[in-house]
Amino acid sequence: MYQFMNKKMVTWVALLVLVIFAAGCGSSPAPAPKPAPAAAPAAPAVDKVAETKAAAWDAYKKMVAETTAKTFPLDPAKAKEVLTGNESKYLIIDLRSAEDYGKGHVKGAVNIPLAQLPQNLDKMPMDKTLMLYCYSGQTSSMTMVPLKFLGYKVVSISRGFPAVEKAGFAVDTTAVAFTPVAAKAPADAKVAAAQEGLKETLDSLAKQFAAKTLIVPGKDVKALVDAGADKYYIVDLRSAEDFAKGHVKGAVSVPLAKLPDAMKSFPKDKTVVLYCYSGQTAAMATVPLKAEGFKLVSISTGFPGAEAGGFAIEK
Repeated sequence: MYQFMNKKMVTWVALLVLVIFAAGCGSSPAPAPKPAPAAAPAAPAVDKVAETKAAAWDAYKKMVAETTAKTFPLDPAKAKEVLTGNESKYLIIDLRSAEDYGKGHVKGAVNIPLAQLPQNLDKMPMDKTLMLYCYSGQTSSMTMVPLKFLGYKVVSISRGFPAVEKAGFAVDTTAVAFTPVAAKAPADAKVAAAQEGLKETLDSLAKQFAAKTLIVPGKDVKALVDAGADKYYIVDLRSAEDFAKGHVKGAVSVPLAKLPDAMKSFPKDKTVVLYCYSGQTAAMATVPLKAEGFKLVSISTGFPGAEAGGFAIEK
C-alpha cells in the first residue's frame, strides 16, 4: 500500500513538473518591441525669394567685371571676327519678334523671342557659346544675368541688329529651327529655387517690355516724371566722373559696382528710373533690382536719350 501511494505521488509530482515546465515555456515574456526609428529631421524650407536675389546679384557682379574688362557688351565687329571660321562653336540667338526675324536676321541665327526665353533658359546647349542680339542691345543685356547664373558661355552684341548689319554680318531670311536641349533639374534645392525665381523674374521683365513700360524713350519718361516727380527715383549708373560732368537734375550717382549696396537705400514706394551710357548696362541691372521687388523703368539709349528727351541737365 505504501509503495503504491509512493509511486502515485511520484507520478503526480512528475505530472506537476511537466505542467509547470510547459506553462513556463508557453508563457515566456514576449520580447520588448523595438523603438521606432527616429524620424529624420525635416530639411529646412528653401527661401526662393532670397535665393533668387542672391543668384541675381552674383551673376550681376560677374557682368560688372566683364563690363570693366570691356568684354561686355561685345562690339559687333569683334563679334564677327570671333565668329568667322568658328560658326560651329556658337549658337546665335535673335531675341526679336518672329515677324522681324522673318524679315531678315544673321545667317544661321535661331529665333527665340524674349517672351519665350524664360521657358527655354535651361534648354540651351552648354557646349556652345551663346551669341545674343536684339533691337538695341538692351534686352539681350538683360538676359545675360540669368544665363550667366545657369553657367552658359554667353556674349551680347552691342547695339543690336542695326549694328550687326553695319558690321557686315551675312543677313538671311531662311528660318533656322531652335532645338531645345533636355533640361536637367538641379540636384541642389537652393539652386533649383534660384533658377525658378530667375525664370519668373525674366518673365515679368519680358511682359513689362512687351507692354512698353520697361525700356522707354527719354521724352516719355520725362512726361511721367513731370506728372509726378515724387513718384520717381532717378539713378545714374555711369561713373562718378561722368556724373560730375553732367547728369539728369535730381539723379543720384550709383556706379555699376556700387549698386548692390546702394540699392538698399532705394525707396520701395517709388519707381526707380535707370540710365547709363547707352541703356545696355541699365537693362542688365533690371534683373537683380526686379528680384528685389523694385518698380522699374529704364531710359532707352541711356544718358543721350535723357538729354534728347528734354530732361534738365546739371553738374
